[in-house]
Amino acid sequence: MQDVWTKFDADLLKKLSPPFPQVRIVRFDGCQTGDVVTLELNLVFAKPLWTSKITDSVQGEQACYFVDEGVEMPLGLTAWRHEHRIEKRDEKSADIVDKISFKTKNLLLDYLLLPLFWGMIVYRIPFYKLYLNQPTNL
Repeated sequence: MQDVWTKFDADLLKKLSPPFPQVRIVRFDGCQTGDVVTLELNLVFAKPLWTSKITDSVQGEQACYFVDEGVEMPLGLTAWRHEHRIEKRDEKSADIVDKISFKTKNLLLDYLLLPLFWGMIVYRIPFYKLYLNQPTNL
């Protein structure tokens, strides 16, 4: 679990980014409380920034997690919360759990964005398995 935790960095964020929209990392402080992450989304017609602040980060014996909450968000979002959890399964394995919640000013837009964000999480699964199963060279 701790090995997986150390891999939550800018390199992993790049690997987890979907092909569309293309994402450029503008700022990545880390995954600790108070850190800031800013992404530039290439939507072809615009390049909005998405800034989140890490509002909670815990490294326990059974689970590690951090929460990012939106500060500056595109796509009509008014609220964004993303919890990244690593839960210990046994001494040699762990589960990754992504939980998101969001709101826009419009309920219809909420429903339209839901498949986009759900797809973003599903897209990450094979990359988590591929990248996080590699041992860390410390």
